[in-house]
Amino acid sequence: MLNYDQYEEKKLLSLLADGSEYAFQLLFDRHRGRIYNTAIRFLKSPILAQDVVQEVFLKLWLNRTTLHKQPNPIESWLYTVAKNNILNKAKKISNEWKALNDLPAINDNSKLSTDDAMQDIEYNTILSHAIEALPSQQKKIFRLSRNQQLTYIQIGEQLGLSPLTVKKHMSNALGQIKAAFAKRGIIISLLVLSKILE
Repeated sequence: MLNYDQYEEKKLLSLLADGSEYAFQLLFDRHRGRIYNTAIRFLKSPILAQDVVQEVFLKLWLNRTTLHKQPNPIESWLYTVAKNNILNKAKKISNEWKALNDLPAINDNSKLSTDDAMQDIEYNTILSHAIEALPSQQKKIFRLSRNQQLTYIQIGEQLGLSPLTVKKHMSNALGQIKAAFAKRGIIISLLVLSKILE
């Protein structure tokens, strides 16, 4: 026999399967904090932890029509997805740092020291120009995600786009920002970029 929490969860998943944004929001509010805290504990970056939350709940939305049929609690599904996402990000960061360490010495402008106030000013200037140079839709999506902390699903609803389209725009925006730094001779890894965006 189902207890109250299990019954409520089954009901929410059933509503979610029918496309209920309210059910999605309840599940998001209920679980995002713990997923975020788990991600930040391993990744040490609020930006990367927020990305984990975004991607976990994007996957929840994309799989909403089948999740109510699974026997396990939704919590265990969410944390499995989160764990895999965190491991993938950690592996990517490790590979990027290895690539950076394998590079020959680079000029002083590209030393990634956050202690240097002049470098902070330079990075912020490059970042501002890079964001301004983004195509209109990408810029709007980037700001909604980074400044207003909206999920890909919420941004999609606001702009009339699918969550996958929003994710693609965000990925392209981050790629263009990295390219803007590269033009100035500054090699930015995913980890360093996440620090700059904090």
